[in-house]
Amino acid sequence: MDEDTLNQFLAIARVLRRKIYSIQMPQAVILDLDSTLLDAYGRQEGRAFNFHYQSNGYHPLVCYDGMTGDLIKIQLCDGTQYSCTGVVDFLQPVLDEYLHDYPEIPILLRGDSGFSTPDLYKQCEENGTSYVIRLKENGILRGKASYQIQNKWYGEVPFSTTKMYIPIFRSHISHPQ
Repeated sequence: MDEDTLNQFLAIARVLRRKIYSIQMPQAVILDLDSTLLDAYGRQEGRAFNFHYQSNGYHPLVCYDGMTGDLIKIQLCDGTQYSCTGVVDFLQPVLDEYLHDYPEIPILLRGDSGFSTPDLYKQCEENGTSYVIRLKENGILRGKASYQIQNKWYGEVPFSTTKMYIPIFRSHISHPQ
């Protein structure tokens, strides 16, 4: 699929999203950032070995609606790209759409640890977007956060894109001052 065809599909998705939101506006939107491996066999351009997945293929950036699972945007990347490579440029048109077309909808960005990059945090903060991005636990992080976690439970938080988890995440989001 070439770039023009992909852009046409994304434009159709935007028109459908506008129609759906005209019928029932969501109370909030969870933009779920992800990357995955698309296996490729042969000698396709951009196909490369990905060490994380231990396989040959492409490593696209993907943004889903975390409530419905609907695809919002996808960008094909070669197999050697790290998850966060190009994520700020990838995400800005999505944020622009929501901030322009649906300014009344609160936006939450969710990302795995592969997206824990200061440029993405800055982008979210500059666009008024709340975010939950997993950080891999390590000794340095635990030491820096120890004053906040004394006598408090911490660790893995189960994540589901079902509606029942939204209040949990919304109540634990804080914006840096």
